[in-house]
Amino acid sequence: MAGTVKAAELGPAIEPKWQLGERLVKEVRSAVEKQQLQPLDGARVISSITATLFGYDEFILREVSAESLLATTPARR
Repeated sequence: MAGTVKAAELGPAIEPKWQLGERLVKEVRSAVEKQQLQPLDGARVISSITATLFGYDEFILREVSAESLLATTPARR
């Protein structure tokens, strides 16, 4: 487990990860713009980058159709 970082040390401690994340996100964005990657897949990759670099739980991104929402919505009476 990583040690605790004091407020004054946070900027210098996180800056290298922030710069790397920024470069990776630019690559993903470019791939989406060139249609080499679907937008939803790009969002998943960016979510994974964030989770890996900063220790957050990855968001689960999935396509949701109107039909699936209607199928899981309880009937109101």
